[in-house]
Amino acid sequence: MLSWIVLGIIGLIIYAFRDELFAIAAFIGTFVGVGALIFWIAFDNASLGATVGFWFAIFIGLKLITQSMGAEYSSIFEYAYYIISLPVWFLNRLQHILSEPWRYMFKSSWPDEDTKEFLRPVLYGLQLILYIAITPLRLVNAILYNIVIYGVTELYDLFFEVLQPSEWDEGYGDWWKWTYMLPVRIIKYPVCHGGLVLIEGAVWTVIDTIIPAITMYHGTDLVAGQAITGKAGRRWTDGTFTASQSSWGGIGVYFASRRGVARRYAEDPYRLQGSNPVMIVCRVSLGKIINYSLAPYYTYINAGASGNPAVLNRYADKNGYNTGEWWNQRGGYWEYCMFDWQNRYNHPWRIRPILVFNFRTGRAQHIESGLRHWLFSKVVYDDILKSTRFTCLVVFAFIVVIWFVFYGYQWLWDEYLWYYFL
Repeated sequence: MLSWIVLGIIGLIIYAFRDELFAIAAFIGTFVGVGALIFWIAFDNASLGATVGFWFAIFIGLKLITQSMGAEYSSIFEYAYYIISLPVWFLNRLQHILSEPWRYMFKSSWPDEDTKEFLRPVLYGLQLILYIAITPLRLVNAILYNIVIYGVTELYDLFFEVLQPSEWDEGYGDWWKWTYMLPVRIIKYPVCHGGLVLIEGAVWTVIDTIIPAITMYHGTDLVAGQAITGKAGRRWTDGTFTASQSSWGGIGVYFASRRGVARRYAEDPYRLQGSNPVMIVCRVSLGKIINYSLAPYYTYINAGASGNPAVLNRYADKNGYNTGEWWNQRGGYWEYCMFDWQNRYNHPWRIRPILVFNFRTGRAQHIESGLRHWLFSKVVYDDILKSTRFTCLVVFAFIVVIWFVFYGYQWLWDEYLWYYFL
């Protein structure tokens, strides 16, 4: 039984990554064949030529793989970013696939209405089973994104603020003020803000393990990206995403599960300001998702160029859905709309920026003073405190983090790591 389950999971992974796998197989096969032919003609040794062609294809093929993820190699930094992030990207993609493996069967509204009525609760029940099964994977991804990637990115920005302050009263443009304000900047940014980043990263690791979150991508321009992700000066508030009012999949905030799709939106001339396309990498708590292909047909036909997004939002509100999932047939990709016609879901605790990647420079974009905090912000507190259950979850997450800092790490070492790895 277990072997069939493993084979089924492998089959789903192969199906979900079929485009990338086909490109890799064609690329390697071409190099192996050409290498074998050349070495057979020149040296009468086709097997050696095939081997050389294979390894040459593997080396060059990294570029093909990362191009399928959206890379275009504007610099060595962009190449390094995509290569280093490949394993992390795969784990995130795997979580996305296993959370709803049947989505690829419902790219269009082919079931009849009675079948849809039957499938929706059945598939939701299966999702609950999968939710339990992939809990370890959610934990791994939460650690990688919330602590490692978010922590490194933020610490880079905060140390950069120490060296090149963006505020006049902290030393910008005045070498004398820069010198005597240096200790203040060190305490304020790497120490205070850096400490808060580590705390909120640990807290959200616990929360993401309980409430599923996925890393998704939002394409925009640099001006909008900095306004969305940066701290809002001295005010005790933070910037938020602005809901799209005239989109195909509903009124709300749009995300892509593939980086290439975010890049396509970022480079749209209608959205671009100053030739600076960027991609905001976010941890997104999507909540309850409706695949429009499984919604009633009157809802499904209102997605797209000739549809009515307000119909989608009304259906979601009536049935308790937070996010719409839709296969864009013309573009050939999935789109996700976090319904936001009442500005309920765009607060920082639901959409948490990790970094801003600038496609023009090919590197993570420096954000002055660092990214806005996920947790330590009045707008987040106000939103959290509206829900007693979520307030309890945040308190529980703090308790888990405190327990781990003072005791849990020793328990993990004694009971698990020491036994399995030493």
